[in-house]
Amino acid sequence: MANFFDYDLAFSRNIGWFSEAEQHILKSKRIAIAGMGGVGGSHLLTLLRLGITKFHLSDFDEFACENTNRQAGANIHSYDVKKLDTMVEMAKSINPEVEIKLFPDGINSNNATEFLTDVDCYVDSLDFFALEARKTVFKLCAELGIPATTAAPIGMGTAYLNFLPGKMTFEQYFGLEGFSENEQYLKFFIGLTPAALQKSYLVDPSKLDLANKKGPSTMMGCQLASGVAGSQVAKILLNRGDVLNVPWGLHFDAYTNQFKKTWRPGGYKNPMQRLAFSLGKKMFLAEGAIKSPAEVESVQKTLAEKVLDYARWAPSGDNTQCWRFELINDTSFIIHATDTRQGVVYDLDGHSSHLAHGILLETIDIAASKFKLKANIESDLSNDEHIKISVTLVTDDNITESALVPYIKTRAVQRRAMGTRKLTAAEKSELESTLEPGFNVQWFESSDQKLAIAKLNFTNAKTRLTMKEAFAVHKEIIEWKAQYSETKIPEQALGVDWMTARLMQWMFHSWSRIEFTNKYLAGTLMPRIQLDFIPSLKSCAHFALQTDKPITTTAEYIAAGRVLQRFWLTSAKLGLGFQPEQTPVIFSKYLTNDIHFTDDKSVIENAKKGKAMFENIVQNAENTVFLGRIGRSELPKSRSTRLPLDKLLVK
Repeated sequence: MANFFDYDLAFSRNIGWFSEAEQHILKSKRIAIAGMGGVGGSHLLTLLRLGITKFHLSDFDEFACENTNRQAGANIHSYDVKKLDTMVEMAKSINPEVEIKLFPDGINSNNATEFLTDVDCYVDSLDFFALEARKTVFKLCAELGIPATTAAPIGMGTAYLNFLPGKMTFEQYFGLEGFSENEQYLKFFIGLTPAALQKSYLVDPSKLDLANKKGPSTMMGCQLASGVAGSQVAKILLNRGDVLNVPWGLHFDAYTNQFKKTWRPGGYKNPMQRLAFSLGKKMFLAEGAIKSPAEVESVQKTLAEKVLDYARWAPSGDNTQCWRFELINDTSFIIHATDTRQGVVYDLDGHSSHLAHGILLETIDIAASKFKLKANIESDLSNDEHIKISVTLVTDDNITESALVPYIKTRAVQRRAMGTRKLTAAEKSELESTLEPGFNVQWFESSDQKLAIAKLNFTNAKTRLTMKEAFAVHKEIIEWKAQYSETKIPEQALGVDWMTARLMQWMFHSWSRIEFTNKYLAGTLMPRIQLDFIPSLKSCAHFALQTDKPITTTAEYIAAGRVLQRFWLTSAKLGLGFQPEQTPVIFSKYLTNDIHFTDDKSVIENAKKGKAMFENIVQNAENTVFLGRIGRSELPKSRSTRLPLDKLLVK
């Protein structure tokens, strides 16, 4: 095998898309790249493999662990090594004939002219927040007649702009002068991505941290950006193909499957850009929206806090989060677990909350495994309305991280219709493997079974929506017109359309409105169809989680909650949506145990009808701890979140 380098052979596979003459034109050109970090390293490697051999490269920084997710030169061997040194070594290993002039102090007003001397094209890869250097270079490019291109990695896509000699300049397009630093960042971002294709999947906007000059990024965006930049550079250098100049731009997003050709005549003066800037200021730059570095300074968390920061994501009825945590020391804490029996009709015996307490304990156990910890748990159940649970975390090197850890924070409730393809034998086996001795699961998968449960849920929904005692709960637990809620259920997670949501919001203003709508306008019909009947049909299966014999004690319910959480997290691991269907279980139990839950006789009669249906569908219905449905589903776009840990801590 040949071990020598031959330019024509090395880049022979480019021929066809380029002629041999064009390939040698590329070889003779000189490119300036400012920045060897997020996208700059990828730009360099792409242009090297395009066959370009002459470069001016600048960077003053070193690689670090936090660069690993996206920077071409970042690896465990390059941490604390100058980015320029690493990338030059990589470049020479690709093409030993490469000619590189280095600018190890970065780019500034003192060396920008030298940086651009004899350059045929400038490729921008400066850090997003390096606006002063960027303005300097682009201004000089315009003065010297050097074409400049910027392909920015945005989410899982790229937005790119070209600035060609004699056409609209960087400042004419972005209009940064005269604005504050943070306003300039905002104007630059809006100008880069006028189509904003990425906005729908940014799951944590707080990670755009202007105070500390950091933002989220992906390697996919960097790789796409380098491919686009390489294509633009080839067209510019070879004077072939359509090269757009601002105010035209292009944005491709691989996540949303979208491509947009943008046009903002007038640049920053364009009315749409002005509007976007105005809205952005209110959203991101309003007082309190940007925290100072002191406010966002990372605080080293104790092991107890790390575990609890996972555990707080445990689900609870209507997102009540019926627990508070008391830190004792770095490795121990006390859970003060309460219930909602005083104000929630679905928890009159406290057992719904006890299930949630078990879910919390199982989440703590799973979370502890991430840190090679074992959770030793001691519970004081003498007062089942105010349970005290002591947790001590002990290091155990034999513990391996649970496969369920990544799903603690992503696990959610999917109330909308889901895919109906049946569960595979392997999926059911994995779900059933989470059960302890004494527990079993009944599956309901056939069309007839799903229809029967759809009718059951439709009937129980009438009980739920015509009961005054439940109205008091429903009125408080929904956060209207919200996508996320720390303490309630956001409207968009309910699973109803906009019109039905508006009707429900109007109805929940007062009980008299509920009565009027139910009596004269069939007020429960649309919510019951959308929330219960259709989703019950549109699922893979319904399931009844059962014990071998009926359970009655607080300890038994806590143990059942632990099993339920493993089952739920495993469904999330399998990529399945999950929806509790607990009202048939709760109301049947109330009727069996003669627990008074309403003064309305018609509601009681409807609940009895539901109980009979439940017992007809589910074998040994009295042993059922939890009823739910599973379906093939993406993660819901709306969900309940949780209170931050500091708000769950007590002294």
